[in-house]
Amino acid sequence: MSAGPRPQARGVLSRIVLGSHLKYLGLTLVLAWHYCLWFVPSTFPTMFLLDDRITFAWLIALAAAGLVPLALARRLGRGRHLRTRPALVWPICGLGSLSTVALTSVGMLSPSPWLAYASAFAVGGCAGVLWVLWGERLACQKARFTLRRVAPTYGGVLIALVGITFVAPAWFAPAFVAVLPLLSGLLLCVHVREFTQGPPRLLPMKAAIEGNHTMVTVTLISFAAAYVCYYTVAIADRPLVPWDTLGLVLQNSFTYGILIGAALILLFAVLQQVIRNPRPTFRVYPWLLLLLIMACVLFLADDRLDVAAFLLAVAISSMFEILLTMYMGVLTQRGYAPPATAFALSGSAIRLGICAGNGTALVFVRVPGLRELLVRPTFVVLIAVVAGLLITMVRQEYAIEALTRSPQAESELAAIVNSVAEEFGLSEREREIMGLIGRGYTASAVAQRLVISPYTVNTHIQHIYGKLDIHKRSELIGYLHRGG
Repeated sequence: MSAGPRPQARGVLSRIVLGSHLKYLGLTLVLAWHYCLWFVPSTFPTMFLLDDRITFAWLIALAAAGLVPLALARRLGRGRHLRTRPALVWPICGLGSLSTVALTSVGMLSPSPWLAYASAFAVGGCAGVLWVLWGERLACQKARFTLRRVAPTYGGVLIALVGITFVAPAWFAPAFVAVLPLLSGLLLCVHVREFTQGPPRLLPMKAAIEGNHTMVTVTLISFAAAYVCYYTVAIADRPLVPWDTLGLVLQNSFTYGILIGAALILLFAVLQQVIRNPRPTFRVYPWLLLLLIMACVLFLADDRLDVAAFLLAVAISSMFEILLTMYMGVLTQRGYAPPATAFALSGSAIRLGICAGNGTALVFVRVPGLRELLVRPTFVVLIAVVAGLLITMVRQEYAIEALTRSPQAESELAAIVNSVAEEFGLSEREREIMGLIGRGYTASAVAQRLVISPYTVNTHIQHIYGKLDIHKRSELIGYLHRGG
């Protein structure tokens, strides 16, 4: 006798939250809720997507989505966790869904905009709480947040859901978007039933200092990148192509930009699979900053290149968001930060950066005379800032990679060091120094460990570089660990 539909449905949901790839579906649905609501014109069937009421509601939602998780993480502190209970999940998801309906319908039709603004605040706040809840649950599941596992779910599901919303007729689109937080909440409740383990144990405060420093650096750079992206996007308030007198191409370009970002994440994952010796995922950060500089330059170069700058900026922002989420997920598993803190930072850095960048551009556009006076000089300053951040990110390359790399057994590393020393004819002292560098020691730490001068250590390091044809410390460490 076959099982009824309810047990079968439970079995499907259990397989989703247990799957190596699909367990990220609930988190992806929170992002899809945001993108389908604010980036697809058909979600607001009675209003132009760039209308003032929607624009201000969008900024309010961004502020709520950024500030609520930060306040929640601060309240929880280092020792407490946000428990996922149906009594919390369903009111949050229900309020988010009802607020979505109110925002896209009555909020756009009422004479006063305050209903829309209140609904937008509720949407942002509920999304922020859901984001933290999923961070807590995935930490308990010990999710690895590798690109190979996250990208297919994030990229594929986002393209599908945004595509459905984009082509959906009339009032089906807002109704469809309102269901997304409910689906995420359903998966969250199933996740609680399937996993009863606690979150990873935190490292001692002193041991976590280096990781926290790198985490703050990456968060601030992501905030700045989101700011520059949406300053670029929001300044393009004129039609992106000459014949787009109604602004239809402009409002649809938000959808295209998000789809491009999701496709790039999928492409990046495919390249990592087919390349024989793929580079670590997070080494793409400097390249994204370089692309962001290109977007700014395109905007400044020629009005006809506005559409390219616009699409590139939207896509880069979405890629920063998913990469920062993955990075925080990995640091959570390593015990560097509580899940609530890590995921609050990952979501808030992007949301508040977008809000600040969009808000700055809005002031320049709306205040008479400021556009002509400040827009181009501000772009020049932002290009210089991003270039500085690019240098900082390159210097942090090893620290970012080292914190996310799986720890290597000391005996395995020693065997690799011995084989490399034998193959390249290193002296005993050079072999010893190379082994310490492979374990993460700096030159000064090596000098203290071996009781020799830093000058002697640096001389030996230069000899090692010359014999191995390696040019910097991060390359040497990556070489030793890839050898394993």
